[in-house]
Amino acid sequence: MLPDSPKLDPLFDPGSVAVVGASPDSFYAGNLIDHLLDYGFDGELYPVNPGREEVWGRHCYDDIDDVPETVDLVVVSVPREYVVDVVRAAGERGVPAALVVTAGFSEAEEEGAEIEAEIAAAADQTDIDVVGPNCIGVMSAAGATLTATCSREPEQGSIALVSQSGALAFTTFFERAADRDIHFSHIVSTGNEADLTTSDYVAYLAEQPEVDVICTYVEGIADPERFMRVADAATRAGTPVVSVKVGSSEVAEAATLSHTGSLTGDDDAWNAAFRQTGVERAPDIPDLLARGSAHDEYDSPDGDRVCVASTSGGLASLLADMAAERDLELPDIAGETEQTLLDMEQLLTFGEFHNPADIRGYGAEVLPEIAETLFADDSFDAYVFAIGLSGIDDRAEEVAADLKSIVADADDPAVVLWTGRKEPDDPTETPPYAKLREHVPVYEDPAKSMDAVASLIDFAATVDRRKEHPTREDLEAATPSPELDLPGDRVLVWERPKG
Repeated sequence: MLPDSPKLDPLFDPGSVAVVGASPDSFYAGNLIDHLLDYGFDGELYPVNPGREEVWGRHCYDDIDDVPETVDLVVVSVPREYVVDVVRAAGERGVPAALVVTAGFSEAEEEGAEIEAEIAAAADQTDIDVVGPNCIGVMSAAGATLTATCSREPEQGSIALVSQSGALAFTTFFERAADRDIHFSHIVSTGNEADLTTSDYVAYLAEQPEVDVICTYVEGIADPERFMRVADAATRAGTPVVSVKVGSSEVAEAATLSHTGSLTGDDDAWNAAFRQTGVERAPDIPDLLARGSAHDEYDSPDGDRVCVASTSGGLASLLADMAAERDLELPDIAGETEQTLLDMEQLLTFGEFHNPADIRGYGAEVLPEIAETLFADDSFDAYVFAIGLSGIDDRAEEVAADLKSIVADADDPAVVLWTGRKEPDDPTETPPYAKLREHVPVYEDPAKSMDAVASLIDFAATVDRRKEHPTREDLEAATPSPELDLPGDRVLVWERPKG
């Protein structure tokens, strides 16, 4: 079990939910209830609103104490001056979790920060786990979808997302991923983290069997040592953690402070912390999705030896440079493997093969034979099949079918890069490359495909390397804590001294 792992099943997979502030006239509460009911929730829903008698065909209760059972989860969508009382009443009732979507707390002004501190105190005193405040919602593909900003029903995936930006969590990460047939197991918008923190979610998600990789969007962490301890334990146990960490510039830090009330901390300290705990830092959202989908689909390779087969010589040269930039090894294609490829008449190649291998456009006609030949050579740990051809025509149908079989048959990661035309003349048609994407990741950008390969290889190497080093827990136990007189009412973060 990971350090201090909370029990968050009532949050992600509640059997019963009470929504305080339930109203079809409320954007957040109304859409959240619509999505909860439309996207497969089969538990009990109890609307709570003293100004309503009935909503969504259900009796509306005046108060959380009037609900006929102690629910698993309370959703709080009321004016901020009432939030503390609702959270406290739910906790005293024995409700294990609360999701506070109301905004206007530490991200707003000092009074809001004071109310937020009262929420934290109520959570601690009544033993209720609180998400938020200022939270867009949470989702579990196998459980409940509790957000107002999710335009389609989630499909089951193996990527978990912990985001300190609510809008990015669903309207960007979720929607952009779904457009590319990338699916999540869980999503949580952490809000201001008055109680539950990013570290809590990472600890919980790393223990879920359906989670293959944890992606995080981080603005600031109030408990950096615990985050390091939790991330270290997760990655050592074989769950990759990939993070976009913002706030490296002064402008970004100022924006973050106004957004969630968080201080982002010193960027060099974050890089060091990530290195020490096996967390991979991604520069932006497309990179996070690219790397996350690779860990979702493929097992870790045994080494860093990559073979690239490309239908375009120019694309092959570009990928060679990108492999070198990422310290990936490209062993020669030699011996029996080279001769077998040279004997394929469709390739029209004479003399020798290099790696990356330029199989020309003709090579698309014999992709299974090429793959079988390369897979039989134990000189490689991972493969990239780069297709610089149209992804929408009749020929693409055959190429897509071949690639689907190739990836399925490979014992090692076989990554698909498809750079040709994507938009069909008839927008109602699903082109072949998009049908393939329903089964395996299909990268459209050369850099993203090589980042994905490098991420797989780097994580395997990181896990092996860190076996020789003590865990964060062991280090903490072995290091005596200095007696310091620290302020108890401040959030401590990594920050570079000024001047």
